[in-house]
Amino acid sequence: MVTISNDAINEIVIKNSRFICYLYNIESIEEINDNLDYLSRKYKDATHICFAYRFDGKEKYSDDGEPTGTAGAPIMNILVKNNITNVLVAVVRYFGGVKLGAGGLIRAYGKATSEALKYTTLEEVFIYNYYELEASYDDLKLLNSLTRDLDITRKDFNKDIIYRVKVQEDQDNIEEIFKNTNIKIKKLN
Repeated sequence: MVTISNDAINEIVIKNSRFICYLYNIESIEEINDNLDYLSRKYKDATHICFAYRFDGKEKYSDDGEPTGTAGAPIMNILVKNNITNVLVAVVRYFGGVKLGAGGLIRAYGKATSEALKYTTLEEVFIYNYYELEASYDDLKLLNSLTRDLDITRKDFNKDIIYRVKVQEDQDNIEEIFKNTNIKIKKLN
């Protein structure tokens, strides 16, 4: 999976219709809603504000009054084809007086999205698993030895020692690392 490194905006004109495409790198559903609300207020005189997003395994798109499947779906197809996630794409359209037809709309919304992607960089998204490792003080040396190559996010020294670690999902071998030890493993996500 990849995501965009920065927000971007681009405008294209097709047969007098303006298509203003916004790309947003997103980190929450609330951020999606906030950006769509902002665009609705800013472009309250627009004919359509169509969008698609992919975030945290969720996908949604809207044609916002355009014929079914002619706006949101082509935007989503670009995201899926490029394996892009954590992104909201919104295309604001001002009708220019010339009907584009279903095929023309599909090409226009797809082109608006593709052109806007030229103004950002795609970067790899890493998915992490989080664990809590619990050990006695007798196993501290072993714990430190086995976690030397792990990303430790927190250390607590109380009755027992608890380390919190994050491991890139595609490289997760935590069970194998600790299989012949007395160290307890608890997955947090």
